Amino acid sequence: MTLLRAVVRSPLVHFLGLGGLIFVAYGAMNPPQAAVPEDRIVLSLDEADRLAQGFVDTWGRLPSLEELDGLMQDWIVEEALVREARTLGLDQGDAIVRARLRQKMLFLAEAPVAGLVPDEATIAEYYDDNSDLYERPAEVSFAQVLLPDGADDAAVDALLQALAGGADPAQLGQATLLPGRLDGMAGGAADRVFGAGFGAALTTLPEGAWAGPVDSAYGRHLVRIEARAAPALPPLNQIRDRVIADWRADQARTLREEYIDRLMSRFSVDQPPLADVLQP
Repeated sequence: MTLLRAVVRSPLVHFLGLGGLIFVAYGAMNPPQAAVPEDRIVLSLDEADRLAQGFVDTWGRLPSLEELDGLMQDWIVEEALVREARTLGLDQGDAIVRARLRQKMLFLAEAPVAGLVPDEATIAEYYDDNSDLYERPAEVSFAQVLLPDGADDAAVDALLQALAGGADPAQLGQATLLPGRLDGMAGGAADRVFGAGFGAALTTLPEGAWAGPVDSAYGRHLVRIEARAAPALPPLNQIRDRVIADWRADQARTLREEYIDRLMSRFSVDQPPLADVLQP
């Protein structure tokens, strides 16, 4: 039993297992095919089904027979062009081809993640360890009035007094397309609407009273803080799917990095000094 546990825990076993999964994934996506003469193009039923399904995914309906024939003829012409391009060596040194091959290899490296199902303890641990990713930022609800251009201190004081006395904010200040009230806005969102620094300025204002002016990208504003909400971490059951997706993304990243490390260990690399590359 001790020997069995040691074997199961062996990194070599894990490596071979991962390699087997990658091999199976590659085999599933690239099933073996019988040898076909180079001057013959074979469009399989599976490939034709894939073309039809791609049409359905795009247009939401089955293709007509004429449309399906067009898809199939286009694939046949593409296959002929691809073969001729390879014969001419046009796939060598092509950045687009290299990028596509790289993408496929990384996909194969990450393929085992699709079959991983984390248990509840793993999900809860990931949620706890990464709570900063899921915490909702502090939010503020406020009303605002845009001051007229060139309003002096006396005009600002008069507007503040009118607002404190119950005047309708919509009838005061300068006409603007900005909303008069914004609810549940985080500091970053306030900056995106009003300009950098506006969200931070809101944190200095009292709650329940008109105050200001506060500068924005549009001018100066009088602001009344209606409510504040402190940062809060949503319960796990509200964001469970997101947590699982993030966990899987981390697992995929780990598999990708481990695969690249193993791959690069098989190569010696020669490259020019950075300074030589930057020489004019």
